[in-house]
Amino acid sequence: MSAIVPPRRPSRAESFWLWLLFACAARHPWILWLMRPIVKAGVPLVAPHVRRAVQQNGRRLLGPDANLKAANTVAAFYDFIIDLTAAREATPESLRRRIASVSGREEYVALRERGGGVVIVTAHMGSFEVGLSGLTEVEEEIHVVFKRDANDHFEDLRQSVRRVLGVHEAAIDDGWPTLVKLRDRLEAGAAVVMQADRAMPGQKSQIVPFGHGQLRLPLGPLRLAQMTGSPIVPVFTIRQPDGRFRVLLEPPIDPQADDAMEQLASVLARVIAAHAEQWLVLEPAFVEDAVT
Repeated sequence: MSAIVPPRRPSRAESFWLWLLFACAARHPWILWLMRPIVKAGVPLVAPHVRRAVQQNGRRLLGPDANLKAANTVAAFYDFIIDLTAAREATPESLRRRIASVSGREEYVALRERGGGVVIVTAHMGSFEVGLSGLTEVEEEIHVVFKRDANDHFEDLRQSVRRVLGVHEAAIDDGWPTLVKLRDRLEAGAAVVMQADRAMPGQKSQIVPFGHGQLRLPLGPLRLAQMTGSPIVPVFTIRQPDGRFRVLLEPPIDPQADDAMEQLASVLARVIAAHAEQWLVLEPAFVEDAVT
């Protein structure tokens, strides 16, 4: 997951505070727990653009009368950082113990037993690493598609967790060689995991209806699935109040269907709207509210 990369270039102040946050996470993770109440309450006060963005996104997801609490989304983002830091010292087994339930597991296993590769798409929600730990129990070979982050501390954390999980990295920054590699591994039966709920600058994308607005979604997952004939399976890891997670494995989407992109957008919109405060997007996400 790359939850700290906004569609716009962060200001110098934002870059500094993100650098400091991940520096603390890397060297003194216990500080994160002490700071959590301050961050949850303080960020919406000192960063009004975050408060406005969360509320705008909430209205686009849920309707014009929605009033999401920015503090809860900030807390969800902060908990993601805490989980990522803790995962460095974890094992796949200990991460899987944080999964309280899995919906759709039998159907997913049956799909995988039929052979071929699978493109797994997800959203910036919950704990990406806990979700991956669950997949490693089923999948022998997983490739995680990501964009390298400018924050070295965050990138180091993320790489260390992937080593713990035994998954392969596929940086989209490397361009065509990465695409060829992923195509070959899918044809060999591997699983490729990609974020699908927001397009980053430079990514090929499509504007689709999404809740009560329009969202620009990346075309990469669909194009890769079409190249290899692999089904697209949306997977979500939802945080529960007790700190554990519920994993949702949605039915597969045929990438050759004329409305495959609309089907994907519909699933993403439904699950994100149901857990809107857990959507780790602190910038205006929708086309109607885009920062220019």
